[in-house]
Amino acid sequence: MATKIPQNIDKEDKLVGPLTLKQFLYLLGGAALAFVTYQYYAMGYLYFTEFVIIALAPVTFAVLLAFAQINGRPFITFLGSVINFLFVPKLRYWSKDNRLEDRYVKVGRPKAAPVAALAKNVNKSQLERLAHILDTGGKMEAEDFADTHEINNLNPTPSSPIDESTLGVEDVLSDVES
Repeated sequence: MATKIPQNIDKEDKLVGPLTLKQFLYLLGGAALAFVTYQYYAMGYLYFTEFVIIALAPVTFAVLLAFAQINGRPFITFLGSVINFLFVPKLRYWSKDNRLEDRYVKVGRPKAAPVAALAKNVNKSQLERLAHILDTGGKMEAEDFADTHEINNLNPTPSSPIDESTLGVEDVLSDVES
């Protein structure tokens, strides 16, 4: 059974002739404001030049909203970006006083971290060794550790099958209680 796959789903539907609903409403609003200024002109409150100048502003704005695009984006998006640029502060400052504890209610007291118990059982030489492995990315010099080989090798070319006992790698955390 063949199904129809919708095309151009990001395109808005044309509801009023060649206009979308948004475009029609923008133009309708501009025409309504122009009509109000015309009524003031017809009653004698405005001269003709005042009427043209005052009515031209909302009509021009409505046409811009309905049809103008800047960098392929609708004019209303551009206008929102301009307003955001003008009113949002450009510099942001960090301070230590902005703590999360002030904003959230503490539910309970956190339990002691088990990391502290692990740190007591690991001696300093093992920590130094781990720090050196992390600092060098696994690439260690022969004079640093004579009994180890390169850990992080992206292009291994072993001449013989790799066996854990031939590498001379020891489990650093083997004597740590878990």
